[in-house]
Amino acid sequence: MERCPCCKARLTGAQFCPRCQADLAGVLGCETLARNWLINAVKFWDARESKMAILALSKSIYLKQTPLALIFRDLIIRKQCQNVLELLEKKEFAVAKESLSLLRDLNPQNKFLKKLYRFTKYLLVKDMIELSSQQTITIFNELKSR
Repeated sequence: MERCPCCKARLTGAQFCPRCQADLAGVLGCETLARNWLINAVKFWDARESKMAILALSKSIYLKQTPLALIFRDLIIRKQCQNVLELLEKKEFAVAKESLSLLRDLNPQNKFLKKLYRFTKYLLVKDMIELSSQQTITIFNELKSR
């Protein structure tokens, strides 16, 4: 943090603002926590634990939106959207919906994620209705043949 959030004075790294004497320990602690969560997110991503990486990155961004965290967020979203499209192609709608749900939590304002999530829900419901209809027809045919 370069300036005091209360009076906008330049900071020297001290726990108290030199001008207004505001206690900055909590704010500085949040910055440290955000940095630690971002480091954890990168480690999880490197270990191919995308769910944990997304959760850690969400916590980091919640605490402080640094440019690095936002760039990493956009990278993860791009990569995960490719995976979601592959899941949709394989008709694994429930898994795709779960992945998209995490991504939407990471960036709730992303219009593409919102649309893709709605489309995935539509495909999931459509698949459930088709499966239910097939089961009903099977049961009806079994009863008819008795």
